[in-house]
Amino acid sequence: MENIRKSAQYVLAKKEYQLDKLQHFHSTSNEDIYSYIHGKKSRGIIGLKLERISNWQHWKFIHSFLNEEKVDNSLLALSTYYAVESVAWDFFLGKDIAQYAESAAFHDAVKHLAQALLLGWESLAVRYGKLLLNMLYGKQYKGWHPSYKHPWFMLEVFCRWQGIKLDYSRLNYPEDMGVYAQELEHWDTDNQELLSRLVNELVDFHIAESDENEHKDHTPDFPSSDYFIYPVEILLWLNIRERMGLTEYIADNDLMKMPINNWHTQQVVVPVIGLVEQAKMKLQSECPNTRLEL
Repeated sequence: MENIRKSAQYVLAKKEYQLDKLQHFHSTSNEDIYSYIHGKKSRGIIGLKLERISNWQHWKFIHSFLNEEKVDNSLLALSTYYAVESVAWDFFLGKDIAQYAESAAFHDAVKHLAQALLLGWESLAVRYGKLLLNMLYGKQYKGWHPSYKHPWFMLEVFCRWQGIKLDYSRLNYPEDMGVYAQELEHWDTDNQELLSRLVNELVDFHIAESDENEHKDHTPDFPSSDYFIYPVEILLWLNIRERMGLTEYIADNDLMKMPINNWHTQQVVVPVIGLVEQAKMKLQSECPNTRLEL
């Protein structure tokens, strides 16, 4: 996108369209989970259904901000909850069924790690992050791919914070991290001026690379309007810096001044959805020798 204003206009129109035309992401998905519980649907579709409900809640979160200037963290919590449950479900099936390797894309899944931290779910977020690492090294992600750079930046920051050393020989890590290379070099800087410059560079990159169109000679780093105005990769970095007690960032650009882009840890209760809990109980009863990770 050319600038924040055009990006916001595009995102609002897209979310209004999705919420109007794709209501089945929510309604039909819940019906299918209910049908699974009552023996009328396969367990193999539930991960996708949970992911779709997560998408729906995220659209509402973004739309609520752009349309009503309201930051509704309860919607973000629901979106994050369903996304985490989706990945955990698919990982469970992958352990139980040799040929099953379905899961949400890594570049989406790692964003939900960031959201969990922002919501104050540190314990869950850390366990989820380690689960994603298992999937990266395993059959679900198979080392993933280097097309998008921001997921690798997010993974690096998380792992450095947790003292986890990545096994790059098992990952399809980008040869050139572009704008993120300097950020990773100075990821824990205490220089206020340098920090501000680094964040501004990431903001410029985020805006320029927010593009849902396909191009023959270029793959935009942010191909989903779900995150055009919500730079979760920057929020993750700043949130982890805050947890480490490093120099505080002071927003000095339009994107980071948006109320939705709050990198400070919130205290939002993890949702408990009865329908999902029933589905998990049924899944566990069908596979008593396999353990749900989260």
